[in-house]
Amino acid sequence: MMNDQRNAQSQLGDNLAWVSLFVATVSALVVLARTLEIAGCSDQCDYLTLETVTRGFWMSALIVFIVTTGAYFFTRSRLRLAWLLPAAGITITLIALLVTNLVMNGALNVG
Repeated sequence: MMNDQRNAQSQLGDNLAWVSLFVATVSALVVLARTLEIAGCSDQCDYLTLETVTRGFWMSALIVFIVTTGAYFFTRSRLRLAWLLPAAGITITLIALLVTNLVMNGALNVG
């Protein structure tokens, strides 16, 4: 019974690791798509902020994915709640996407 529960939690964590990869990839593509709006800015956008926030999001999403997924695979046989690591990575990535989107809204509408 205990082994079945551990296998179910491991399966959940494995699935969340895949979802974490999907969320990081789609979020990076959303930010990339938002940069296409720069073409309509002419001199009205804050280009430095847009570049900084775009690259910052891409790096943070990559680092969060690598750290949380790596930590999950390292600890999944040792901790029952290891599945929380990829779940936390998904949450952090989505919060970072929200913040990035808000900053980009401001930087695209400066003029």
